[in-house]
Amino acid sequence: MSRPWQVLLAVALVTAAAGFFASRLEFRGSFVELLPEGAPEVRDLTRVSEKAGGDGYLVIMAKGAAPEALKAYATEFQKRLEALPTVRYVEHHYDVAFFRRHGLLLLPTAEVASLRQDLEARVRYEKERASPLFVDLDTEEAPPTFEEIAKKHTPDTTALPETLANKEGTEVYLMIKPSGTAGDLEFARNFVATVFDAGRQLAAEKYPGVTLEATGNFQNRIEEDAVMRRDLSNAGLLSALIAVGLILLATRRISALAVVGVPVMVGLMLTFAFAQGAIGHLNIVTGFLVAILIGLGIEYGVHLAMRYWEEREQLGVKEALTAAVRGTFSGALTSAFTNAAAFFVLVLAQFHAFQQFGLLAGVGVLMAVLSAYALGPSLLAIAERIRPFRRDAASTVQASAPVVEQAPVAAPAKEWRRWPTGVIVAVALSVVGFAAYSVGIAPRLGFETNLRNLKGDSPASRLDDHITEQIGSPLNPAILAVDTLEQVREVEAVIAQVKAKNGDNSVFLRTASLSDLVPSDVAGHEVEMGRIRALLDGLPKSAQEDPRVKDLREMVDAKPYGLDQLPVEARRRFEALDGKGMFLLLFPSVSNYDTQDLHRWAGQLDEVVAGAKAKGIDLAVLDSNRIAARIFSLVRMDGPFILWSAAVVVFLVILASLRSFKRALLVAGPLFLGMTCLAGGMYLFDVQLNFINAVVLPNLLAIAVDNSVHLFHRYEEEGPGSLGRVVRNTGFAAVVATLSNAAGYGALLVANHQGLRSIGQIALLGVVSTFLGTTVFFPAMLALLERWKGRRSAVAPESGAVVRSLNLGGAGELPAESPGERKSA
Repeated sequence: MSRPWQVLLAVALVTAAAGFFASRLEFRGSFVELLPEGAPEVRDLTRVSEKAGGDGYLVIMAKGAAPEALKAYATEFQKRLEALPTVRYVEHHYDVAFFRRHGLLLLPTAEVASLRQDLEARVRYEKERASPLFVDLDTEEAPPTFEEIAKKHTPDTTALPETLANKEGTEVYLMIKPSGTAGDLEFARNFVATVFDAGRQLAAEKYPGVTLEATGNFQNRIEEDAVMRRDLSNAGLLSALIAVGLILLATRRISALAVVGVPVMVGLMLTFAFAQGAIGHLNIVTGFLVAILIGLGIEYGVHLAMRYWEEREQLGVKEALTAAVRGTFSGALTSAFTNAAAFFVLVLAQFHAFQQFGLLAGVGVLMAVLSAYALGPSLLAIAERIRPFRRDAASTVQASAPVVEQAPVAAPAKEWRRWPTGVIVAVALSVVGFAAYSVGIAPRLGFETNLRNLKGDSPASRLDDHITEQIGSPLNPAILAVDTLEQVREVEAVIAQVKAKNGDNSVFLRTASLSDLVPSDVAGHEVEMGRIRALLDGLPKSAQEDPRVKDLREMVDAKPYGLDQLPVEARRRFEALDGKGMFLLLFPSVSNYDTQDLHRWAGQLDEVVAGAKAKGIDLAVLDSNRIAARIFSLVRMDGPFILWSAAVVVFLVILASLRSFKRALLVAGPLFLGMTCLAGGMYLFDVQLNFINAVVLPNLLAIAVDNSVHLFHRYEEEGPGSLGRVVRNTGFAAVVATLSNAAGYGALLVANHQGLRSIGQIALLGVVSTFLGTTVFFPAMLALLERWKGRRSAVAPESGAVVRSLNLGGAGELPAESPGERKSA
């Protein structure tokens, strides 16, 4: 108070240093960042990404010209792209004729034998009927015709179309494999820009009207990151604007913006400097801390400033400031430690993102209360020097006389209207009734299982769905890495076993690997091919001229080949960059967004990994869906534990602060009652839990307890009969603090990212629900206890003594004390 400018300068220097350090903090929007680096899924992803040269494709769709023009454009565009140093290869055109010609070599030996048997039966059938001595008794079933045999045994090449395009040819697709990863956003942005520049330049030169759109891992990551950054920035700004409006409306003083807002900014800088040192980045769970900490940090300054201005109406600057700090610091400290303890409980979670959120939020709350009380009094003193709240009486305020001498000039206490007991009972029972309703419908609440609903819609995701529908295959299958072609075949056998074991519950669609493209049982095939060749040689000359027989003859005469003879465009997606290792692609038959399907997918993938390990194969899996499933599993396991642990910790901190089990139960009971009401609110407004907004639940406990703690501390300080004044002053400050918290979360309602928006939805419902318990039910309960204990005090004085120790006894029948009388006493 005596050297406020020096305090302000010291804090400014510390804040500037913290801000410089925090400026290096980066945001990472990938779900991979939500798991620790040591997680098996993350280790596999890193290992396979290094071998595969990235974690997905950039998929370009070209349209806007005639099919032939688009085909020519795509061919030339592919050549230009593959000349770029940042492009490994481009998939668009495949040598289907090669695989059609060698198709019989790729069939299993048993199927080639079946083909030979069908041909033998048909040839025998035709020869019998060509004999003049043949009599058709119609007792033998006719074997398949040559056309039917061709349809039955011709290898399916539809899985490898000649070009990637829709059926009409009005759209062509190019799957571009970059040399970097989608996680490197700077590389991803530059790479996508380079590709679009090359494509548009080619269109401008030779193919007017051709337009480009993009999807795939790289474009999805860029769009998601842009949306989340914009959402978090908008939410933080909106939260700050709402908070400014609330402060001005509540205090009607411009100086309040500095007194309340500056410590919040200092606390944020210190928190993010800590985040840079402890973690180094923010993720999609910790990214919205700015909006939350603004809401949480404001309430400490609000309670301090509003209490100061309340005291300042009767006291001088020093005395009012002393009374404000002493009157609010205990409650603020209890509130801050309760908040921090509830957040720190998240450090015990298995989910890495929850651990980081709990650590940063807990530290942020402590930084907020530290900043508020280290800087707030100095800012109030400076505000008084610049523009005094009121002029002190000449000698009364500055004199060293005790505060008691001011009592005669104190303003008379306001008479507060006494609410009828029936109305108070009705208010309390309404809250209890809604809590009972919430308990009843709680089992009906669901957990969001659709990942698309959390990511939200975007141009890239819509295009991804469209192309997947057109080509009949997902764009991002799971990539399984092994060492040799023999291991590929062994893993395929394991996959087949897992698929058969799960039956209709299987989530595997098909596999793709070099095993499908290279002949395996060459010796067995050669035996069967020789027999088929002999059959074809024995056919009449007229039959040998049949086009279908000629095609079959060409396939039978095809020579076996190895990996070196395989077309490069078909081989490169299955080979490691360093030439050491091969990939097996596994395509899912279920949605990539429904978490129930993802859970089955991850479980069956784990079965494949275990089966491969039993065969001595070190199998690594690159699959973002497996990571998503792991995240959902961790959240489901952590949720109940974290919530109950937070409730216990909050109660223990209140117990330690109040040093009385009865008083702790009195303060915490309404809080838990309000939290119970949240289930009813979620059901009525159709809000579901998900792995992003679940982190808010323990935070709601910490936020809500502040109101009851501050009300109770002020009620203890004022004494019996002061409930009306307490609710009017501290209760009003509690309302402002609650609204500021709601603003911090509510600002997320403007987010385009559905996951972030769901945080705002559940938090607002939680703030309103807990407000019912702590700021509506709690004062009503205190009023009823006052009146009940007041009636009993004359009959049971011992009970009255206990009640007086809680500042609850005899108040129902006593007149309100004036501040002067209270201070004199």
